[in-house]
Amino acid sequence: MTATGLIPRKRLERIPREIRLAHEYCFFLHDQCVHLLVQYEAAEAHHVKVKFRSEVEAATFAEVAKTNSIEALRATGYPVQARRVILNTITMAMVSDTLHHIFEALKCMEKRKTVVALNLLRKPLLDNLVYLSWMLGDEDAFYTAFTSGDPAALSPKMLGNLRARIIEQALAKTEVTTVLNADFVRETLFSAKNDHGLYRLFQHAVHLVTVERIELRTEPENFNFIFKRHSDDDIYHGVYDVLPHLLLYLAHVMLELFDRIASMDEGAKRAFEVRSIFGLYLTEGGEGAEDVMRHLGTLNANFTCTDCGTALTVTSHNASRITLTESYRCPKCRRVHGFPFAWMF
Repeated sequence: MTATGLIPRKRLERIPREIRLAHEYCFFLHDQCVHLLVQYEAAEAHHVKVKFRSEVEAATFAEVAKTNSIEALRATGYPVQARRVILNTITMAMVSDTLHHIFEALKCMEKRKTVVALNLLRKPLLDNLVYLSWMLGDEDAFYTAFTSGDPAALSPKMLGNLRARIIEQALAKTEVTTVLNADFVRETLFSAKNDHGLYRLFQHAVHLVTVERIELRTEPENFNFIFKRHSDDDIYHGVYDVLPHLLLYLAHVMLELFDRIASMDEGAKRAFEVRSIFGLYLTEGGEGAEDVMRHLGTLNANFTCTDCGTALTVTSHNASRITLTESYRCPKCRRVHGFPFAWMF
């Protein structure tokens, strides 16, 4: 069974049934960010254009640019443009790297290669996410550190005391401040004492033996995860209880960074925001999911099945389909039809 039709049924066979919607939602967020990245690359939106004031200035730039184009911009009096080139280039490259890791991690979860998936998730969530958040939340501080000439200014050790503020500042510049909590993001990713976090899982996935911290200590006569049975579902529940929330945060950080490179269409941006938030509520279930279904239910009078004429019924399945795949399944004839949800924005 597939929760939304986003992922072929055969790929979901090894995912626990109760986790499938969360898995498809995570892939939805990944795919939306990939779509943004591809669009921006195709439009060369990250390129910075400079109109030189004179031919002499252009010639000076061309000469210096033979060895370093950034220094060429600075030397000819365009430090603002040089800064934008650096930030745009980092954004595009780091977003691409992040999405590659997340894609492979999610694919590994489909194959029950859970420890490999944890290894793949560790870098984008513990490292990339922090730098992307820093760029969004405090661009000046990030740029100063990056251009300081000292790699230690960017080291995880240096960032350890800054993570809470970095995540809080970044979250405040997104549209999910009322949905997510900065302390939740930080503690889920970086607290070894959090029994429901990912840090312990990441450390055990990377290291065969962990002894320095009592919370991470390897059990006697054991190696971390070496004897773990592939048929166990506990890692799935541990990961997907929090991964949708973390990827929602990460996706919105990416969204705002893209918008900073070049302003997005307001309708497309709003559609991304609504669909991603609705998707999280549907994944969580409970009152949030019921609110989404009631909201989508107000649209049912305008949509009928083109095959049998039956009005749209917003079941939990159809709510997920509409939100994540812009389609719905007729409750009577079971045909699947398109639903232009994003176009409404």
